[in-house]
Formats: sequence, C-alpha cells, structure tokens
Amino acid sequence: MRVALDATPLIGIRTGIGTFVDEIVRGLNSSVIDGDPINVIEYTLSVGARRRGDIRGVWVPIPAGQAPTLWRRTKRPLIERFTGKIDLVHGTNYLVPPSKAPRLVTVHDLSFVHDPVAAPAPVARFDRAVADAVQSGATIHALSNYVAEEIAQRYGAEKIVVVSPGVHIKSVPASAKGNAKEFILALGATVHRKRIPTLVRAFERVCEELKEIQLYIVGPPGDDEGAVKAAIKKLPLSVQKRVLRIGRVNDLERDRLLADASLLAHPSEYEGFGLPVIEAMAAKTPVITTTGGSLAEVAADAAVLVEPENIDDLATGILHILSSPETRQTLIEKGQVRAAEYSWESTARGLINVYRDIAM
Repeated sequence: MRVALDATPLIGIRTGIGTFVDEIVRGLNSSVIDGDPINVIEYTLSVGARRRGDIRGVWVPIPAGQAPTLWRRTKRPLIERFTGKIDLVHGTNYLVPPSKAPRLVTVHDLSFVHDPVAAPAPVARFDRAVADAVQSGATIHALSNYVAEEIAQRYGAEKIVVVSPGVHIKSVPASAKGNAKEFILALGATVHRKRIPTLVRAFERVCEELKEIQLYIVGPPGDDEGAVKAAIKKLPLSVQKRVLRIGRVNDLERDRLLADASLLAHPSEYEGFGLPVIEAMAAKTPVITTTGGSLAEVAADAAVLVEPENIDDLATGILHILSSPETRQTLIEKGQVRAAEYSWESTARGLINVYRDIAM
C-alpha cells in the first residue's frame, strides 16, 4: 500500500505534533497490511524549507499557510502530481490535499476554537480547513473520544476514527528520585490554555507548607509568557527564588526532568490529548491535572483531577500528593498501568486498521 503522508511537522523545531508524526512514520515503515508492506511517501509543504534544504520526501511547492485556501478554491493540485499513484493520503496536521485516493486528516484538538485570540493566523485557518475536509468526504482522525465528539458537534462529521498517540516506557535514570531537590514540573509551551499563571499562584500557597519545594516551568515561550513572568514577579521574593523558568530542552533532558520530578502539574484548561500526562506516568511520576478537554479521559483514575483555574483545589491537590507517601505510591502504580495502555506500536496498528478500512 502506498500512503502519501504529510511530513511537514518534521522540519524545523520539533513540536509535539512533530513527535507524533515521527513516531507514526517509524511504525508504519515497519508494518504490512495483509502481507503488503506499507510504502510511506512523505511530502513537505513549505517554501522556506526548500530554500534551507530541509525537505522530507517530495516537495509540494505550496506554503502551508496558503494551502487551505488554494485547495478549497481550486481543488488542485492533486497530491498525486508530486507523489505518483497512491492508495491513500494522510494529512497529519489538520490539512489534507486534494486526491483521487481516499483521504484521512488528523485533527489534534480544537484549541483554535476554544481560544481563537491566541491562535496565530495559520492555525486559525484550520477551522475552515477541517470543515472543508468534512464536506469533501475525508475521514477525520481524532486523538481522543473527547475531540471526536467536539468534531462531530462542530462540523457535523460522521466519518471519525479515534487512534490515540503513544508513549515509550523508558528506564528511569539512575539518579532519578534520589536527588535532594524536590520539584514540581510544568511541561510545555507557555500558551494561554495551559494556565501556567494559575499554577504559579497555587505554588505560592504550596510554599507556605513545604519550605524546600521548587517549581520548574519547562518549555518554549508562548503567547502567555508575559503573563507567566508577571505572575512570578508578584510572588514574594523568597518564593520567586524557588521558581525556575527553563526553556526548550532536548529529549534526554526532558526524560530526566520527567523522571526526577516529584510531581507533574498540568493545569491546562483544554487539551486534545495531553501527552505530558502519560509521559509522566510512564516515568513513575505522580500527576495532578484538570478536567479540561480530554485530560480526564486520558488520565482516568491515575491522576488527581481538579477543575481548571481553581487555585485552591490545585494547591490542595499538590500538597496532598507531596505530603502523602501512600498517595504518591498509589498514583505511581496506577500511572504505570495507564501508561502501558498507550504505546506507539498500538498507534501504528490502529492507523493501519484505519488505512485498510478506508482504502480497501
């Protein structure tokens, strides 16, 4: 089976979507359907990447930001013009090109609907792009049942499949859990929906009880970086010194932080999946998160759940976990079981089943 797959998220600085695409490409390239190997034909939508020589697979000479409008108005060019004959095309990041073959498009979340002011222009166009995909008969791939229901309600989509991302169960580094410093970890870009200022304010209350705990805010700056810095500046100086703002880290550093953390705090008000939650569970780190978006579905009973933006409950939940060895151990054990349900091998198998269903 020849599958054209959008590899654009793999170029440039790697994001969570880039990790998702990288993992499914690895899984698909080593898979077969009914004895027929899957031949993934990657394509890249980017003019800038061509100039930099940063192309994955074949180059489609259309800027990603302009592709939705061009494809909607002209229904051209067909992706086969660049990939040759295919059995299916998989748009991995909200956009799927015109094709004679069946089409599948991954919709990671509807954050551009929940927080349109924070969505940059190219992301804001995804709303129309998803609507166009539904109207033109594409199958929609959601990462959670929560997002699948959102898509059905907003776009009237009926052809929706749910295949969740995975996580690698890694050995905890030898130094993990044995260091003297205890810290709460917040992981991800400082975008508005992550509600990191809420965590900063809750941390001040935690510090009234725990005199040594630190807060590590790890990830690239986003649209809410100014609000995060302002929230930190409002803390008493003694508490400010216990907040570390760390930028983007590599995969090895990320794994070490997840393993060494006393707790992952993920206070987001909305997620389409919430991969850091499962990653922390796989690293034997207890989790507190919210009921926002798909987080309750993904975390199930393996995390402490609070309502988004509830500072008091967030602080209370953190203190409960950090002050109770029994609670921590229970969350770690449940987290290991929950994380084992999400593997990239399962993701690849799930997508292969979808490919078979819509292409054969």
